[in-house]
Amino acid sequence: MTISATGAGAAAPRRGGVLTLVGAGDVDHLDPALAYHTVTRGLLRCYTRQLVQYVASRDRAAAGRITADLATEVPARANGRLSADGRVYVFTLRKGAAWHTPAGPRQVTAADVVRGIKRLAHPLAPCPGLPYYLSTIEGMAGFRDALERAPRDPAAIAEALEATDLPGVRADGDAEVVVTLREPAHDLLNMLALPFATPAPAEYLPFVPGSPELDAALMSNGPYRVTRYVPERRIVLERNPSWDPATDDLRAAHIDGVDVRQGVAEEEAHRLVADGEADMLWDIQPLTERLPELLASSDPRLEVYPAGLFSPYLVVNFASPNEGGALGSRLVREALQYAVDKEAVSRVWGGPRLNDIADQILPPLCAAHRPVRYYGTDHGRGDPARARRLLAEAGYGDGLTLKLVYRDRDIHPETAEAVIKAMDRAGITVEPVPASINALFDEYLSAPDAVRTGAWDLALTGWEPDWYGDNARTYLQPLLDSRDVAPDGDWGANFGRYRSETVNDLLARALSCGDAEEAGELFRRVEREAMRDAGIVPILFAHQYWFHSTRVRNWLPYPVLNGDPTNLWLAERAG
Repeated sequence: MTISATGAGAAAPRRGGVLTLVGAGDVDHLDPALAYHTVTRGLLRCYTRQLVQYVASRDRAAAGRITADLATEVPARANGRLSADGRVYVFTLRKGAAWHTPAGPRQVTAADVVRGIKRLAHPLAPCPGLPYYLSTIEGMAGFRDALERAPRDPAAIAEALEATDLPGVRADGDAEVVVTLREPAHDLLNMLALPFATPAPAEYLPFVPGSPELDAALMSNGPYRVTRYVPERRIVLERNPSWDPATDDLRAAHIDGVDVRQGVAEEEAHRLVADGEADMLWDIQPLTERLPELLASSDPRLEVYPAGLFSPYLVVNFASPNEGGALGSRLVREALQYAVDKEAVSRVWGGPRLNDIADQILPPLCAAHRPVRYYGTDHGRGDPARARRLLAEAGYGDGLTLKLVYRDRDIHPETAEAVIKAMDRAGITVEPVPASINALFDEYLSAPDAVRTGAWDLALTGWEPDWYGDNARTYLQPLLDSRDVAPDGDWGANFGRYRSETVNDLLARALSCGDAEEAGELFRRVEREAMRDAGIVPILFAHQYWFHSTRVRNWLPYPVLNGDPTNLWLAERAG
């Protein structure tokens, strides 16, 4: 397969130069077992590889097709690498695909692939995407339970992780990996293309996933490697001398490296890119007040693409004790649905050219989507009078006070302001709780104590699909699944601790359904039940938009929504 230059600026590629990204915050994690944020994934494409992956493209359909990466071919019944019952996949690793070590290149082995999947169940730092693998891979749940029984000591867990077999993922020699499923799953390859499924060298074993010690020990099998990481300040990637382009059909590696400069104020970051002093915005979007002129002039530096983003939406904390456990009342949760002025939020997010009002969870780009307007109001402006009536019926005729946690950078404070103003119309006083991006997840959404003690009641966040097309699972399973979750256990991305046995049953049936059409109907029933419970407050389906300098060529938005650094190139600076 030959990598082709597609999209704007598809002249002859230029080799060299360092891509400079500027922004406010930081990655969530550099460890692929934990990394989930959009901006992080662009960097992961640089230094990690998986058994299978996607081609970078401007065509979302093309970018949604699975192709071989570390594997020599994609398993299929036709090539004999997929069993007749659809449960057993066999992968052969490419010779020459290597880790970079101080001693030089070292072949990626089947044991590394197995270890990478096992690490997702580490009890001290479980992968946020673990439910995908628990519900799919043979023996994954039992393996997780075995690790849970190990002493809460990194060394003991490392020993158990390496010594305990995972029946559904095993090495057959150094070059062959056999994956066995609990039952056929048409999207198993999509899961194996996620950064979570990155192989892990033995050098990772002593460290807790995502720890500073692990960050310092990161190893690369991609075209670049992380050579410097100063949290909240700087990330530097340079060429990986152990990467052999002959083993990689997906990454052209035109540039010499990536330099992420963090802690830059939003206006200054925008100016640096607009003036060509930096190449691209990192974790922030173009200034809202600059969008009209950029859109009106069709400025080629502004890239806008539909992305299936369920963003923003409001998480409802079902466990909060605040206001007498008000959020446990469905009437109160329904009031929230009518209180939000989605049109006001839409304006903050750039208006209808850059987003659509959302009255459901599954967006139009999802194959299972059917348009439904749960709690729909005129142009999404809300219905504060109806919200007040519902509150009164729930026993809160004098109103109530809730805490809203949100990210403190980019357009999020302005988004929170629009939500707070709308809630006030409905008799709901909202106390703002701004937080950094890492604190938002680590100290609020994923922290059991913060959830249980009412450190927050509502949270503004967003969700990006993990793959395109037949991807209802990527929205509904992470956000709604509560199967096998203990009250104080890890709820993954089900941040509000939503639990419904009806939803769990429907999800289980959908995820084990071999027929895509039947699965789609089951997924729609999941959505209907969750919205009947008012378990989530949809606000927008946002498009992805990014701003880069005129130097950036061959910017390809799919499958990495902030552009794929491994295939773009940089024109020479003028003068």
